[in-house]
Amino acid sequence: MKQAIFILSVLALTIIINYTANSAPNSMPIGAGVKFGFFYTTLSPHGEWIEIEHGFHVWRPFNVSYRWRPYLIGRWIWTDYGWYWMSREPFGWITYHYGRWYYDDYYGWVWVPDDVWGPAWVEWRYSDDYIGWAPLPPYAVFRIGIGIRFTSHWVAPVHYWNFVRYHRFCSVFRYRDVAPEEHTRRLIRTSRAGNQFEIEGDRIINRGVDRNIIERRGNVVISQAQVREVREQNVERIIRSETNQRENRIEIFRPTQDEMNRRAETPQVRRGERSLSIDMTKIERQRTEERNTTQEKTIREESRKERETEHRIKQEEPRRENIPNISNQEKPKGRSEKRRELLERYERGQNPTPPINREKQQIQNEPKRREPINPRIERNSPNRPTQRNENENTRRK
Repeated sequence: MKQAIFILSVLALTIIINYTANSAPNSMPIGAGVKFGFFYTTLSPHGEWIEIEHGFHVWRPFNVSYRWRPYLIGRWIWTDYGWYWMSREPFGWITYHYGRWYYDDYYGWVWVPDDVWGPAWVEWRYSDDYIGWAPLPPYAVFRIGIGIRFTSHWVAPVHYWNFVRYHRFCSVFRYRDVAPEEHTRRLIRTSRAGNQFEIEGDRIINRGVDRNIIERRGNVVISQAQVREVREQNVERIIRSETNQRENRIEIFRPTQDEMNRRAETPQVRRGERSLSIDMTKIERQRTEERNTTQEKTIREESRKERETEHRIKQEEPRRENIPNISNQEKPKGRSEKRRELLERYERGQNPTPPINREKQQIQNEPKRREPINPRIERNSPNRPTQRNENENTRRK
């Protein structure tokens, strides 16, 4: 008995050790199938990492208000990349330019990492008096040459949206500047959708709402800033020009792929109590790749070929429908096959009488034909009366 208990204890300890080794965060990718060691190290002081399922992690910020939502604490700046979100939060330079946001009923707002940089990952709506934006969900995937593509049907809920008046759009926002939820619900129904993302060279442009519309309806003048990349880590700041206020610039730090994929030294990931309320099968698991001009051109060419192939297939489908499928049609059965089927049915008792050879039946039913008679033989036959004999018989009578 003691020996059996000892063996069971050893097996249980082995299983626990293997499970812990396999689930160590240092050996698993962070986010949607990509290793984000740099993101993990930088964001850990400002929130917690949660393992939703094996290999899939999300990040949740600490100490935020119940009214807090993404893209609210900060301001919009018009740049050479379009509308750029300048956050006032220490984690904003990562979470608002990489990845997607999602609101879960259990965890609240969580951030799903991604390795594509953008000026701001939001969708837009505008009316005559208000302009609004909402964070894109993990369903939204960006591809060079295609733009934003949704892997599942998505309509942003009302609590995703931030609507402000035009004259407040380029100012630093406060909670009281955003329209309340009741008003936001009406604005979603009455507003129009803004522009999507564009590609200019190697840059992702967030057009959003036209700059001229905002200036005209808000009675404001919007200057343009230049976005410049620096190698100073964890930097996102505005550098104002002393001579000309309209020539400001934004300095940002964008980690390289090697920096992004490096392993965290002391990872601490909490296991989630439950899964997200999102459809996990619809989240595209991307792999990290170095994005340069050559690869972007290759991706554009591949996407163009895919669109041409899909267009050609759609044109050929109506033609294929009109062509009869000869292989699926039943071939006429021969006499031997029909007779075999009748014999099988007779053996099973389905036919009361055995099958008849139709060829013999036709021969029996046909009237007998008289064989041709030789006219010479028939003329000299004694049984055939001739005209002479008939005359003699007449005279005798």
